[in-house]
Amino acid sequence: MSSEAQPISDQNEEGPQKGTLQAFVCEGCSIGECLDTEKLAGAASAELGDPAKVRPALCLPENVEALKQELKGTSSAGVVLAACSQRVNFDVFSPGSLEVDAVERVNIRELVAWTKPAQEEETQLLAEDYLKMGIAKAKTTQQPHREPKQVVEQGLLVVGGGIAGITAATEAAEAGRQVFLVEKEDELGGWVAKLHKIYPTRTPFRDLEAVPIAEKIEAVKAHSNVQVFTSAEVKEAAGEPGDFKVRIEQNGNDIEVKVGAIVLATGWKPHEDAPKLKEWGYGSSANVVTNVQFEEMARSGNIVRPSDGKSVGRVAFVQRPGLSEQHAFSYGVNTVDLTAMKQALYLREENPDAKAYIIYEDLNAPGLYEDFYRRVQQEPNIYFTKGEVAAISEIAEGDLVVEMEHSLVGERVGVKVDLVVLAVGMVPVTADSAVLNLLYRQGPGVPKAKFGFSDSNFICFPYETQRTGIYAAGSVREALDISLSIEDATGAALKAIQSIELISRGAATHPRSGDLSLPHTRTAGCTKCGRCTIECPFSAIELDDKQFPMLNPDRCRRCGICMGACPVQVISFEDYSVDHLTAMINAIDLPEDPEKPRIVALVCENDAYPAFDMAGINRLSYEAGVRVIPLRCLGSLNAAVVANALSRGVDGLMLMGCKSGDDYQCHFIKGSELAQKRLENIQETLDRLMLESERVNVSEVEITDYDQIPDKVRQFTEEIKAMGPNPFKGF
Repeated sequence: MSSEAQPISDQNEEGPQKGTLQAFVCEGCSIGECLDTEKLAGAASAELGDPAKVRPALCLPENVEALKQELKGTSSAGVVLAACSQRVNFDVFSPGSLEVDAVERVNIRELVAWTKPAQEEETQLLAEDYLKMGIAKAKTTQQPHREPKQVVEQGLLVVGGGIAGITAATEAAEAGRQVFLVEKEDELGGWVAKLHKIYPTRTPFRDLEAVPIAEKIEAVKAHSNVQVFTSAEVKEAAGEPGDFKVRIEQNGNDIEVKVGAIVLATGWKPHEDAPKLKEWGYGSSANVVTNVQFEEMARSGNIVRPSDGKSVGRVAFVQRPGLSEQHAFSYGVNTVDLTAMKQALYLREENPDAKAYIIYEDLNAPGLYEDFYRRVQQEPNIYFTKGEVAAISEIAEGDLVVEMEHSLVGERVGVKVDLVVLAVGMVPVTADSAVLNLLYRQGPGVPKAKFGFSDSNFICFPYETQRTGIYAAGSVREALDISLSIEDATGAALKAIQSIELISRGAATHPRSGDLSLPHTRTAGCTKCGRCTIECPFSAIELDDKQFPMLNPDRCRRCGICMGACPVQVISFEDYSVDHLTAMINAIDLPEDPEKPRIVALVCENDAYPAFDMAGINRLSYEAGVRVIPLRCLGSLNAAVVANALSRGVDGLMLMGCKSGDDYQCHFIKGSELAQKRLENIQETLDRLMLESERVNVSEVEITDYDQIPDKVRQFTEEIKAMGPNPFKGF
């Protein structure tokens, strides 16, 4: 555990900031035409005890300056701005820009003016509720503050001395960072050093190229900011970003280093034990080899049949055998296809009369590699054959027959060859090895996704792992070729440096980059159940000697999943808590008219809330009975918030989070998945209150699903109307 680890203790006892809140209502962007802004300001004034003010388009430079002057010199606890979404103009209306302590944004543009009919009672009531909700949130929020950290390790550890590791180390060193490069073999280079040639990486993408590794190895060894450890392994790593303590074992000696971040670039290994490979003769027939073994033959300048040493004249390259069975070796799609084309050219270079058959079900040559594919197509005696391999059998004198079905000729056909080359996929080293040996409660390894690759949000944060400050690069993250591995490693190194910079300010890394808040626990109420330590996706919470939660603050991504996990609701953030979500819901006016149900949509800020914004931008109208409240993550929603809302009389709840599953995009890894599991607790609440389970609807929404928002809202509203008002309404 890091020396910076601290109890998630009662550091929030002073409560919200004291002082007067000021509120301003913007009339720009059709807000003034849609709403009675003076009446809206009056509703805010009643909540604040001080008059709210109506202003023309607040975001115009002259109006921003006027707002700053008006706020200057006041003793306000903060300002509430009813205008556009907090997802836009965030720099214009930031506390720093307005020179105030806190700014609470209330979205009455995208959620009201752009999606509801103008000058109608329900539209006006919706805007008034949003403003009251914003004021309630501001009153229950304490502005987070963190002092810059005094001591933060600035160096990097790079684990893996292949092309990705060498690149990451060199890039970080060039940026002025001290780098410790650890490689388990006695030489740097990894798999790239074992290649004969590489397929083309630059225009015109026709000719094979020399392997570009020797000069990179020399450069990294000679760099003054890089210390290289070969024949070495990481035996253990402890701490958190900015303060990792790493023990390296080299030739029986222990070496301890301190670093601020880690790049994991341990690469891949061929998946040679796949069942389909054995079924097709690998291991039993000497003349069935893998693409890795064929590369070794070419590098040695001796492409011959292993069984008798004879020169080969006909070779079948079988691509991704067993793809339909989804074996791990089916991964490496682009790489193995381009490798087969490259190796077919090896064969032709050594023996111009030789024939190569590239047998595929689907072939990939992305981007400008299409030019290379066309060049290989034009090569005499290289045949691309689409079909499904049914069997590979050995006949007399070591010859082989590859039988195909579902080929272009429409029937089962056979090809007699001297040698079969099976394309084996690139399995990450981390698939069956912890590598870093982390001293974390959740285990020694970096969590893995399908087939063992490092788990991350692969679109939004491709280098992230579930261990903050540890970044994956190259084929440990996904099957990549040399060019992409170099690009990947550069990105990972820069992200690692960026994380150190953020941590130096006490701020969170991605996706809530710059967030200064941290979770705290009222230890007097903690039952020591440990759920927060188990469900935290980033292993930010350990247990102290008394089994209370202990926070490693710089591992924390501020997702709030620990808050949602806590069965006794004792975990909160300064500016995000069960109390402030409940206060926002309690600020909603609940009419008894059954034709005017009140529904609360609790939506994740990363996909579902932006989808609502996009619906507004596209002027897609939906019912005015829904009040949208953004959550840091759907996994941060505590069942107590649902219980409080229903017991107060809210007619229905829409819980909307990011997509989950094998190809999930949840920004906090498993928030939506956890929310689904917590439905059992919500169901118990509904049973206890004797309410219909259909009053709570859970769905997954991607940002691109904005066009589905009106139908989702309309359908749920109709279901709630059919059920009738919540019987707790009015009590």
